[in-house]
Amino acid sequence: MLELHESIRRGESDGKVWFVEHDDVFTAGRATPPEEIRDGIVPIERGGRITWHGPGQLVVYPIVRLPRRDAGAWLRALERFGCAVCGAFALTAEASVDGTGVFVAGRKLASIGVALKSWINLHGIAINVDVAEDAFAAIRPCGLAPSIMSDLSRATGRRISLDECKAAARAALPPLLDGGIA
Repeated sequence: MLELHESIRRGESDGKVWFVEHDDVFTAGRATPPEEIRDGIVPIERGGRITWHGPGQLVVYPIVRLPRRDAGAWLRALERFGCAVCGAFALTAEASVDGTGVFVAGRKLASIGVALKSWINLHGIAINVDVAEDAFAAIRPCGLAPSIMSDLSRATGRRISLDECKAAARAALPPLLDGGIA
């Protein structure tokens, strides 16, 4: 990620969007209180607090130069992107009112954590597609109760595959990447 960032900064690349399904890992963003960091939690440069990444979750990393120099607009654009992905499955989603994420019926389906260097994005949005019910049980994800977390499969009442979610995410990318983030 850092190598791609550097190639964008030097003008050698326009960037890329990575779609990743991680092995089980807990990461702690810059806003994580020190008392919440313990063995097995990896500190990382993104914003936000502790979260889980793992099987059944699609993490979208748009490693790109921001369409405009406005961090808040970029975060709201990532939330709209997450809402659009949910909409592809006939779910009415909304952005978090007190943080960064995407909710359906009061349950959090996607978390956002980024780092901006030279107005180039690092990290991105994690969309819970079909995760184990206890995936978040060992932490307070984004400072919230683990019970608030859900996924696309539970919200729709049918199993959603990672490939289905990737297709919906690819379709939702153009407004995010083309600067349509007003």
